[in-house]
Amino acid sequence: MLLIYFHLWVVFQIYQLTSFELRTLNFTIGVLAARDLAAADKDGFSDPYAVIRIANKKYETAVIKKTLNPVWNSSFDIKLSETNVPPHITITVWDEDRFGRDFLGEITIPIKQIFARNNGGLNDGLPRAFDDPANQPAAYTLQKRTAKNVVKASLPDKIYFRYLRTII
Repeated sequence: MLLIYFHLWVVFQIYQLTSFELRTLNFTIGVLAARDLAAADKDGFSDPYAVIRIANKKYETAVIKKTLNPVWNSSFDIKLSETNVPPHITITVWDEDRFGRDFLGEITIPIKQIFARNNGGLNDGLPRAFDDPANQPAAYTLQKRTAKNVVKASLPDKIYFRYLRTII
């Protein structure tokens, strides 16, 4: 089974600028681990790392050598202006090689899916704090890009988000 886990938690901040307000969205993506990745190297392992792409920005985890079950525990602070929120976040897992890289899998998460959690208001039972017991990591199945890069797994579409705090 092929999984990637990560937490998303959100910090909203509003900055006052002269006669208008500019809203800046600050959030952190934490890429925790992947499990049962494909072996891309001759030794039966991979040297995996994850690349996060959002709003023409790129963030990378460290490369974990000779494993199919990497634990990255990496987090990335991302700032976006209210007028420049991209439609999705893409996370791609690669195998590092001396002269290139091999594709291991990819997920694309719509931004609307992340922020739709706020639609129910404060009494909807969804976690609102980082330390809320209901706030658990999200598990996603990496998708294959081509028939050559076969990635097999199945998971329910359950998504959990970690919220840090809201400042308004």
